[in-house]
Amino acid sequence: MLCLMSLTMQAQKRCVVLDFQLGTNVTEEESDAISYCFRSNFQPNGYTKLEQPLVTRTIRDFGYSRTDMTRQQIVKVGRELESNIIVVGTLNKFMDEYSVDILVIDVAKGTTTVNDNATFQKADYRDEMEKTAKRLASKLRRGTVSTSSAEVSLGYTDLGLPSGTKWKNFNATGFYTYDEAVSQFGNRIPTKEQWEELKAECQWSWNGSGYKVTGPNGNSIVLPVTGIRDCDGNISYPQGFGYYWSSTPYESNEDEAWRLIFYHDGVFCNLPSRCAGQSVRLVQD
Repeated sequence: MLCLMSLTMQAQKRCVVLDFQLGTNVTEEESDAISYCFRSNFQPNGYTKLEQPLVTRTIRDFGYSRTDMTRQQIVKVGRELESNIIVVGTLNKFMDEYSVDILVIDVAKGTTTVNDNATFQKADYRDEMEKTAKRLASKLRRGTVSTSSAEVSLGYTDLGLPSGTKWKNFNATGFYTYDEAVSQFGNRIPTKEQWEELKAECQWSWNGSGYKVTGPNGNSIVLPVTGIRDCDGNISYPQGFGYYWSSTPYESNEDEAWRLIFYHDGVFCNLPSRCAGQSVRLVQD
């Protein structure tokens, strides 16, 4: 019996479950509550879940943000904890609807093994997180990956576009002039052509505070209204319009650059002054 117990203990692998990363319109309090519910229900067969205080302390010791880590940082935490897999998700909110994309990362390889996603109302998050946790544990046991979202990288979504462009799941924080955006983000800012592809190839659904953009493969991102900061520092239209930089300058006027602009019944590209403060949504380089 002692030999059997020893073999069972050796067979147990180690698992880390991180708090969900903060996407669009989500607070840390919301992430804490929904993450806790998912984590409590996630019981993968053959794995021992590491205690959350140990995980939190390790993240803090590295100096990382617990809700906004890169894949490289996540894998580093997993290796420090000698974990076999690490589970991470990104939580977004669009009006009263939440969505979460969850990945299971093989720590040794740094690659995604299985993934899942869910959309739910706040009142239903406990039931939905229980279902999602059990479904993901079952996928992990079978080793299956959803074909519709198999190419979702951490923080980015493959919409099935002809170019293969993967879009960030949430905006960069704050307003940027064109020069500030290019200096900070470089080639991760979408080009005018990438915005036009997103407009042409996807279904855009308005829901009062922005657009849900659904790609040919059924995956989606949310582009919220943002408002704009003019060249004098005044903020306008925060409730009704979205303004997003492209990386493409205007060849005929060095003071202007292309952007995407939208409101409830229109999506198009035009040319503002480069001193305007606008939002940035990145693509994966």
